[in-house]
Amino acid sequence: MSIEIKFATGNIEKSKEVNSYFEEIRFERIDVPYPEVQGRLEEVASYGVDYVYDEIKEPVIVEDSGLLISGLNGFPGPYSSFVFETLGNSGIIKLLEDKKTRESIFKTVIGYKDNERKKIFEGKIEGEIAEKPRGDNGFGYDPIFKPKNSEKTFGEMKRENKNEISHRRRAFSELSSWLNSKDI
Repeated sequence: MSIEIKFATGNIEKSKEVNSYFEEIRFERIDVPYPEVQGRLEEVASYGVDYVYDEIKEPVIVEDSGLLISGLNGFPGPYSSFVFETLGNSGIIKLLEDKKTRESIFKTVIGYKDNERKKIFEGKIEGEIAEKPRGDNGFGYDPIFKPKNSEKTFGEMKRENKNEISHRRRAFSELSSWLNSKDI
């Protein structure tokens, strides 16, 4: 059985990554911008999937990820994309210069909607922020996020290794399990 679902994202790398997870599910990237409400990641995904579904009237997902850094009281959280574009990895490291903890959580929330259902899925991974960016793989915060029990940042890992443990993979695995249990 093969399932195809629209995936509203402007991030081509993210689309490539999630399409490497499963053979039985394909996520067709569509570029339908949606307003990102200010609030928790769950609120952003919930509002976004409602907005995109109202536009296209087909089963669709939106995904929002955030880096929540303990030493910065959960910042940048839902503002991770904007903060990355504004400060970049070096800016995050600079913000942590005098902080005692570098612990962080990388979290992904997926909103799914079709004509009958709306559901939210979550995946997260604990880790810490590296002292400096390391590695050229991945995108975004990958060069500074070091998962718990790993000496490597996501940026130093091969895509396959990162994809086995990442927050995004965990959220998409929850979605996949749910989709495979439904008659879609």
